Amino acid sequence: MSRLRHDLNHLTSTGLLVAALATGLTGLVADLWDLNDFWYHTLAGYVMGAFAIAHVVLNWRTLVNYAKFRLVRRSARPAAAASSPRPPATALAPGAPFRAAGPTTLGTAGVHPSTEDQVAPWRWLGRAALSRRGVLGLAAGGAAGWLVGRGLRQPPPIPGGSDLGVLYHQWSKPGVIDVLGSVADWGQQPPLYKEYPDAATIALPEPAFEGGLSTEEAILARRSTRDYSGAPIQLDDLSRLLYLTSGLTGERWGRRYRTAPSSGALYPIEIYPVVHNVEGLASGIYHYGYRGHRLELLRAGDFRSQVVHQGLMQEYLGQCSAVLFLTMIQQRMRYKYKDRTYRYGLLEAGHLGQNLYLAATSTGLGACAIGAFMDDDINAMLGLDGIEEAAVYMLAVGDAKGSGP
Repeated sequence: MSRLRHDLNHLTSTGLLVAALATGLTGLVADLWDLNDFWYHTLAGYVMGAFAIAHVVLNWRTLVNYAKFRLVRRSARPAAAASSPRPPATALAPGAPFRAAGPTTLGTAGVHPSTEDQVAPWRWLGRAALSRRGVLGLAAGGAAGWLVGRGLRQPPPIPGGSDLGVLYHQWSKPGVIDVLGSVADWGQQPPLYKEYPDAATIALPEPAFEGGLSTEEAILARRSTRDYSGAPIQLDDLSRLLYLTSGLTGERWGRRYRTAPSSGALYPIEIYPVVHNVEGLASGIYHYGYRGHRLELLRAGDFRSQVVHQGLMQEYLGQCSAVLFLTMIQQRMRYKYKDRTYRYGLLEAGHLGQNLYLAATSTGLGACAIGAFMDDDINAMLGLDGIEEAAVYMLAVGDAKGSGP
């Protein structure tokens, strides 16, 4: 093999090793963080494939000769074992130095290790490190260390006076070192559907989608409505709003999908409508059952004054027809997304909120989202612990004043 071919072979082997490590690392990150189209992993895979093909081309003769050697040796082994007796072992006197009977192992660059090298092995290591192979190995190790070091996220600096939101945002940024935390056990996946088996259930009418504004018209006309007429909305309207907000729309490979996107299709958001004035439905606190498109009555009664108080005394929360409380069950995502769970849950709540806005606007109703509220009071009213499941959003909906039929 020529010197150039020899050097190319070592470079190809080094490149293949680095590309394989990069492919494995990016594949692990893509799997743990649910990255369906991770460009770095795709690129690393192509580079590894190219190095693998080059390695086979450069070593084709060696591979073929080795295959022939193995085949010949395997066929000749039984005959050799029968005809050649095993030589007796030679005992060494205690304290006698070992001397190989045949040629010694080759050292760096094909040179036999000298007696001095045997006495001082660090000299042999130094010679190996200064060889072409040693230099290439050190270069490959340094490059790999630099790449990994670039991905390791140091504890982010938090400016003095920053709020907890800034702190969480900085610490939940992904980094290569977070893979170690991702492997840790973050608990088991809970059920995707929350149900109240002992609650009275009300089957909602089949949602109707005829009429109403187009998507473009609803987006352009959408506004936050804080003026409500106090007139009741129909049960059909509430059914349509709940379904378009987060209803089940289809199934694929045994997994049910909804009208809003969700990280990993894990759907941590639950909906609790507190009904004030809906035709054909008693006032009270309900839970929306996704499966079966139904309501589960948790507590009957008039809760307008409590809702107004929880919303920091905003009176329209008692004048609208219903208030939809969105809660988050964090463990539905935590077992998979770990530190970023809270981010993803809030994003999903925003998706549902916009769905409700557009559905209400298309139906001729008004809606308004509220982010400032008394968390503990709402959680207590809904019967939640405020930790494993907690309210994160509330949205009023009803007949807008002056809208008319």
